[in-house]
Amino acid sequence: MKKERNRNHLRVLVFASILCALTVILAQYASIKIGSSHRIGLGSLPILLAGCFFGPIVGMAVGLVGDIVGCAVFYGLGSLIPLVTLGCAAEGLIAGFLGKKLTKPSLVLSAFVPHIAGSMILKSIGLWMYYKTPLDVLVWRVPVVLLESVLIALLLVLLGTNPAIQKAVKRLKK
Repeated sequence: MKKERNRNHLRVLVFASILCALTVILAQYASIKIGSSHRIGLGSLPILLAGCFFGPIVGMAVGLVGDIVGCAVFYGLGSLIPLVTLGCAAEGLIAGFLGKKLTKPSLVLSAFVPHIAGSMILKSIGLWMYYKTPLDVLVWRVPVVLLESVLIALLLVLLGTNPAIQKAVKRLKK
């Protein structure tokens, strides 16, 4: 019994690692830059998936590790902004609490609430504190994050309500 439980933990760890890598890839290559300080992207989708599928701790870990690895690979660890990293971790944590049931309403809620708390609030504060980004520039993050949330909510509902994916996730967690 213990050996089987360890094997299942290993499966979740491997899948979470894949989601971390996907976070880094989507954040860099599946995003559209808008001006010098805004971009619309899908980097949060794997973080939210990890939270909804495997719970708040795994979601938080995927957000945390994904942001640290992304900064290290593309910009160097010196460019790490703790509040931005905390925002990524908060997205996974909140999604893990809201998206447990994998129903359409819970998945939509788990796309908007974490994204608003993590990206719109925590990351904006981090950018303001670290880069001294003017508030009139940060205000434009609001429509960008809301548009991003709509796109991510659509994808999260499509993936989270898919019976084949739900069955695979249940097998992973057993």
